[in-house]
Amino acid sequence: MSNTLYILGCEPTLLNSLMELAEESMGMTHFNIYLNIPVSIGNVFQPLPHWEYKVYEISPLNTTPKEHFKTDGQFAFSMGDSSVKSIVYKAFKQILPLNRKQFPPLIHPSAIISRSAKVGFGAQIEPQTTISACSTLGFGVNIKRNSSIGHHCTLEDFVTLNPGVTLSSFVHVGKGTRIGTGTSVRDHVRIGENCMIGMGSVVLKDIPANSVAYGNPCKVQKQNPLRS
Repeated sequence: MSNTLYILGCEPTLLNSLMELAEESMGMTHFNIYLNIPVSIGNVFQPLPHWEYKVYEISPLNTTPKEHFKTDGQFAFSMGDSSVKSIVYKAFKQILPLNRKQFPPLIHPSAIISRSAKVGFGAQIEPQTTISACSTLGFGVNIKRNSSIGHHCTLEDFVTLNPGVTLSSFVHVGKGTRIGTGTSVRDHVRIGENCMIGMGSVVLKDIPANSVAYGNPCKVQKQNPLRS
């Protein structure tokens, strides 16, 4: 198996966090970065001296240099927006023989994960995260630092929890939803797919799909225009 991590899509501000997580969790120091949009990474990306990396600008996407990919390669996402992550995965899958098993879960050594919890492929679990018993994380889930997931929670594909989110027990979060920094969610609450929950919210009741919601208590403010 290749020891190179192929990074699909790119938010430059997230590159260091992702690549450091890949090294800390799997010992990886070789990276190929594939930019799906023309962005400059020079101002915010600060590579560590021992990393070996190459950057490929792909525009349009169907000009991907396939010879630089390994069929048994390992892949990761570098974007924070849940809906964009889903779109990028679908786009690359049209031109490359990708499958979910090629996206290893990247789990920081300081994370505490129950033995009965299930972490899906492509998950990125950052430092000081806690995932309690019988919880399930889907494909491409991103749990940022200092977040806590209670027992019997379900996070569907491409969910993002920003730093310091707390989910009580039996919380269900739908596909592509993003929950803002410092948000707390009461037990047995269901948040629908493609939602955006604002930072610092206190979610006491169910939130329907495709909602933008925030506040204490959290209330729906408008419809989310983004779709995965």
